[in-house]
Formats: sequence, C-alpha cells, structure tokens
Amino acid sequence: MKFRFIPIIMFVASAHFYGQVVPEQDTNPVYAQSQTGTYVLKDIVVDGVKKYTPAQVLRFTGLNKGESVDIPGQKISNAIKKLWETQSFSEVEVYVQSIDGDNVVLKFLLQDLKELGEVNFKGKGIGKSKAEKLAKDNNLKPGTKITENLVSTLKTNIPQDYVKKGFADAKITIQDKVNANDPNLIDWTINVEKGKRIKIDHIEFEGNQNVTDSKLRKKAFKETKQKRFGIGGILKPSKFLKEKYEDDKESLIDYYNSLGYRDAVIESDSVWRNKNNNYEINVKLAEGKKYYIGDISFIGNAAFSSDYLSKILGYNKGDIYDAVGFNKKVGEDGGKEDDSDIKSMYMNNGYLFSSVTPIEKSVSGDSINLEIRISEGEKATWNKVTWSGNTTTHDHVVLRSLLTKPGDLFSKSNIKRTYFDLASMSFFDPQQIGQDIKPNPQDNTVDVHWTLVEKGSSQVQLQAGYGGNSFIGTLGLTFNNFSLRNFLKLKDFKPVPQGDGQTLSIQAQAGQNFQNYGISFTEPWLFGTKPTALSVSLNDSRVNYSDGLGSSQKLNIFSASAGLNSRLRWPDDYFSLYTGVQFQSYNFSNYPFQFGNETEYNGSAKNFSFNVGLSRNSAGIDPIFPTTGSNIEASVKFTPPYSAFRDRDYSSLSNVEKYKWMEFYKVKLKGDIYNEVIGKLVLRTTGEMGFMDGYNSQLGAPPFERFYVGGTGLFGGRYDGRELVPLRGYENASTSGGTLDDITQYGGGTIYNRFALELRYPVSMNQTAKIYVLSFLEGGNVWNSWGTYNPFQLKRSAGVGIRVYMGAFGLIGFDFAYGFDKTIMGSEPAGWKTHFLMNQSL
Repeated sequence: MKFRFIPIIMFVASAHFYGQVVPEQDTNPVYAQSQTGTYVLKDIVVDGVKKYTPAQVLRFTGLNKGESVDIPGQKISNAIKKLWETQSFSEVEVYVQSIDGDNVVLKFLLQDLKELGEVNFKGKGIGKSKAEKLAKDNNLKPGTKITENLVSTLKTNIPQDYVKKGFADAKITIQDKVNANDPNLIDWTINVEKGKRIKIDHIEFEGNQNVTDSKLRKKAFKETKQKRFGIGGILKPSKFLKEKYEDDKESLIDYYNSLGYRDAVIESDSVWRNKNNNYEINVKLAEGKKYYIGDISFIGNAAFSSDYLSKILGYNKGDIYDAVGFNKKVGEDGGKEDDSDIKSMYMNNGYLFSSVTPIEKSVSGDSINLEIRISEGEKATWNKVTWSGNTTTHDHVVLRSLLTKPGDLFSKSNIKRTYFDLASMSFFDPQQIGQDIKPNPQDNTVDVHWTLVEKGSSQVQLQAGYGGNSFIGTLGLTFNNFSLRNFLKLKDFKPVPQGDGQTLSIQAQAGQNFQNYGISFTEPWLFGTKPTALSVSLNDSRVNYSDGLGSSQKLNIFSASAGLNSRLRWPDDYFSLYTGVQFQSYNFSNYPFQFGNETEYNGSAKNFSFNVGLSRNSAGIDPIFPTTGSNIEASVKFTPPYSAFRDRDYSSLSNVEKYKWMEFYKVKLKGDIYNEVIGKLVLRTTGEMGFMDGYNSQLGAPPFERFYVGGTGLFGGRYDGRELVPLRGYENASTSGGTLDDITQYGGGTIYNRFALELRYPVSMNQTAKIYVLSFLEGGNVWNSWGTYNPFQLKRSAGVGIRVYMGAFGLIGFDFAYGFDKTIMGSEPAGWKTHFLMNQSL
C-alpha cells in the first residue's frame, strides 16, 4: 500500500504504510508559497469509495467543519494517519478542492481495501485437511480485508510451522487474481515450498577441559541435537530452532553450574551452513574454577530449627557447589517438583508470604560460604473458597473434594491435591480445571476460585473384544454421577437423577455360548461424611454349549460382593485400603473341569472369600491419559481354612466333595508408573505378578480362580471362575491352556508374571475426544508350581495401538501385536494378532 498527500496547487508529500506503522509526512514537501496559510475547513469531498459517506469519512479523520486548519499542517497529517489506522483503505490521497477567501474544501481520494475470495493451497504434502487447517489457523475467511499486515503475517506464520519441523528454508508465495464472480474479491493461490529438511551436522565445543563434547551435547543441549542414528534420532530429530538454541545455551551454563563451575561463561558462539547446506554450531567456553560448599548458615528462621532445615536442604560442607540444585532445594527457580524444598515446606505449613533467599556470603579459595535468609511472616489461612461450572454435579460433591477450606491454613500441596481429586472424579474435564488464587497480605488470608467444566459422565457401554476364536460383547448403562436419594423424584430424571457422584452400572454380556448379567452400585463417600467408598454388586454368568456329541454342557456362576474402600492418611492420603467379602456359587452339569489328572463333569462348589487390598493411586492428572505418578496395588484374597477344622482324609474323597467349599489364598501385586520422556511422550512401565495355593497339601489350589495369560484379559474371572491376564500378541488364555475352546484340557496356572513398557503420545486431549497412540513391548507367562517357575521364560510381544475416549462410549482401542513365542498349543510363533477393546484398561 502507499500513501500520497497531494494538494493540486500547493504541495506534494508521500510515504509508505505497512500494517500498523503510522506514515510519516515527507520532510521536504513541495508547495506553492503564495497559497499556504491558515484556513477554515468549509467541507470535504470524498471520491473513489462508495461505502462511506463524506460525513463518515469526516468522523474517521477527526476533523470538524468550521475549524481552522493549517496548510500544510499537523491536523491534516493526523487526519491521514487516522484514515490509515481504520485499515479500511489501500490508498489515501488528499487534494485541495477549492479555496474561497479564508475557506477551504478538501478532497479525499480513497481506495477500498480488497477483500479475500477463494483461497487455495498448493505444495508437497498439502491435502484437503491440511489446507483447511492452514486456512482456519490463519483466519483466511472469504471477505477478509487484504492488508500488508495480513500478507506479512502469513509469510511468517505458515513457514514457521515447517521451520519447527526442521524445514529451515520454508517459504510461501501468493498469487492473486480477480474473482470470476465478484470483481471486488481477490482469489489467492498460496504456494508452500517447504524445501529440504535441514539438519545439524556437528555441534562442537571449545575450551571445555573438564567435560567432554558428547556429555555436553547429551546433558545440556537437550533440544538442539546433531544428526544421530537409531532410536535417539527418532525420538529427538536434529533441527535448528533459534529459540530452543538460546534456551540450550542457558542450560549449558546451568549444567556447568551444577558441576561446581560457578564462573562458567560462553565467550562466543557461531552458527553457519556448510557445503551440504546443513548447520554447523561452535560454542566457545570458559569453564573457570570448580567450587565447593563452605559454611551454610540460616538467618531469620524461628518456626523451624537450622538442623531441620539442613536436613531438608540436603547439602553439606565440602559438597560440590551445585548452584542449580542448591537453589532448587532452597526454593528458588520454582523449587522441586515434589515440593521437597525449603520454600515449599514453609508454604505447606501456612507461610504463604514467607521468603527464602540464598546468598553467596563469601569466597575462600575454592569454597563458597552460603547464607540462607528467611523472612517467615505470619501464617495465612483460606478465606473465600468458591467454585463455578458444576452444572450437573451437586455443590456438596465438589465441596467434599476441596482441601482448600475457609479457616484452614494455606497449603501449596493442598492446591495440587484438590486439583488431582477433582480430575480423578471423572465428572469434570481435567484439561479445563483452573484455580484463581488471590493472596491478601493485609490480613494474611487467601481467596481461591475453582473453575470447572462438566463432561459427560454417563455412558452407553458397548464393550467388546475378540480373541481365541470367540467374540464377547457387552451392552450396558453406566451412570457415573448417579443420585440414589433422588431416584423417586421424576423431575430429576435426565435420564436418571444425577449429581451425587455415585455409580450405578447395569450390564448384559454375551458371546458364543456365554451370557453374563450384572448390576453394581458404588457410593464414594459413605453416608456422605468421609472418603470411604461402599460398593455392592450382583453377577450371574451362564455357559451353555454343545460338546459335539449331542449333549449340552452347562456352567452357572452366581456371585455377590460388598466392600469398603477407605482413604488413608498414612503414609500419605494417596493410599487406600479395601476390605470386602464375596460369595460365589458354581454349578456345572456335563461340564468338564480338570482336577489334577482327573476330570469331573457334574457337581457344585461354593466360594466364600475375604478380600484385602492396599493401593496407592497418584497417577494423573488426567485419568484417561496420566503423565506422572503411579498406581500400585497389593491384594490378598483368601477363604477360611475349612480343612483345619475338619478331621477328614481328603485322599478318600471325590474331587467334587473336596471342593464343595473351596479353600485357598491368592496374592497379587501390580504397579504402573508414568513418566514424561520427551515433550508429550509418556512412558508407562507395568509389572505384575500373582500366585495362589491351598492351605492343605492334600487339596492344593482349587480348579477355579486360576490364572490364564493371553489376549486382552477379557472378562477376567467371569467365564468359568478363571482370571484372565492380558498379553497382547496372543489369543486369550493361549499361554496357559490353549484357546477358549480348549479350556477343558488344561487347568490354568497358579503363578503368573507380566511386564510391559508402553510409549504413549497424545494426539488430541480436548473434551470432545481424547486420542492417543501407543507402542509397546510385553512379556508374560504362567506356571503351575514354584518348582517350574522361571520369571525369565516369558512369552514376548510387541506392537502398536490407538485409544479414543468419548464421554458417551468410554475408551475404544485397537492394538496390532506380534507374538514372538510359541503357545502351549502351537508349534510356531503366535504371529500377528489384532485386538479390539472397549472400556478395557490393559
């Protein structure tokens, strides 16, 4: 765009205008000396535009009829600037239309900005979806005003997306033409040339006498990497990003500081392109001297002793002076993530307004004497605690999850824990939970407002899985925010009463020759007063199929259970204790069960067991896609030792009589740990094992409740009393007794192991659909005795998968896995298997 200020007779001035830059008047205008002076603005005339009237243009300029104006003068210059600032014109020209005595009429010749018509993108790798995204991200809608600012922004933003992926020479060119249907619109064809991927050939350091180049590249340059082969080059590809490079230079000095080199500096650095057009980087260092910690003293601490603070600090005289780690343990630079620093300790005990400042008091040789100055202040308490956004969930459900309660001492850790509890309730979108904290130093109080966004909590449950030549599906309704107390109030049915945080689940499952019906109810806060969950459930499973000889084989299992899951306060409040009881009744007719070397076809058995489980659940913050923390469980299931109270010779009894009332104990251990590896990439590490046995050597473990490893672990414990342990890459139960059609031939195992490494990457974490992809390595197996147990003899597999979570249907997943080892029934490796999952967590 250009700006021209051209009086017909008097003077000419010109300037150029780009974006928001205000044009400046030419410092040497040409004008007729005889017609300069001060005039009264009689009127203005507007030419070149049709959409604005002279009165509207006059308002834009800020001029008023009847006011005095100098020609040339500041008012006219300001008027032109204001016209440009409207971003409505591509050209502004000002003329003197006429002069009549002291009166002047000005003529404004204005050209409208062109508007955008159709926009098309061309370039390698740009399909329809990519083009739509580029148009949306850059707000390229029909009718958009075409300004220099828009063009320059596009030429920066679009290539920058490719630069971030390593295409350092990416650029765009814009071709325009008049729209065929509307001459006032301009169509754009945007050609995207991303060019070749430009990598970093070498990163070299000079002056590093005590730390090798390779270690500096690994420890300090975490975002700027030279070309590598193998997994490292895949996880962190080589590319040069100016902002990341500057951050890495700061990390380089921090790394030296952490090693004791307090005076380390970068003397110079250079980045250039070599003959292969790749980057070369050279960094020249001055390491300086290595320092050690001298005396450490605390000043101003009254609430906590110096000895206690020293233990939290963890640094002692004579240690290497790790300035970075030392400052973090004090609480500078954001402190430690686990709040194990001095500042966080003060804040977790109410001292919100405290300050903890490390000072290098003096230097003696290679030792630095340190002083930690503390200003404790008064303890702060929570004042106003409010929340909003819970449109379905009742206020008392939110309130009982808040650890930030009025009158309580302020605690930094309570903010984090409240965030975790609100997210784990599954009623609110974890990505949109926010808190607005307002300290009030004048009265030592703190206000906090929690913002919540409800998400769909009720599910139409369509659970399915395929394995072992058998498909089993579930149709059910799960209401995760149910309200039992309002069940009889028809006005609250939406479609059922909601808001009290209870869970009601009704399920019907079916597969080939298999049916299962169940109902369960959970109250997360017993009597609404304490965090103890009460759960009850009823379940009925039925197996009925032909043995191929004209006979019907039947197995019915009825079970009922009740339990309490209580949150503990020690060792911390992430721990919970489960205690419960379960009753099961097995009835089988012409249905083969393996009892050692014998098979029984008719009979019944009963199982009355106690369940005790200790768990620690700190994985979060989003329960669908945890990024930190862990879930650790230890459980014991046991029956009364009936044989200890009966004087019987069990060797003389039939198998059915032996297990009329089953007796056994079962122990299971499982741990899931989540760690962010690089960026958004999360590593889930899983290890689990279980074993069971009987109290009496003549009885051993019963034929029920055994472990079967393989597949997706579909409907563990329901098919015939077995417990199915997942192992992708294999058919269900194939590593421990063949396929589901062959369960009569094998008796399952009494010991199992399973280990897994799973890399997860989020594709989308919005409220509509949460999507992540994964890759995994797994190993597992099952054994029948400790004599044959070998944790190194595992059935191994590897594969990839995808998970999609939608509120109405839950978690849907596909896995493609390859089993490397033979199954019990097979003579070849298991090979490729496809697993489909719904609402199952492996």
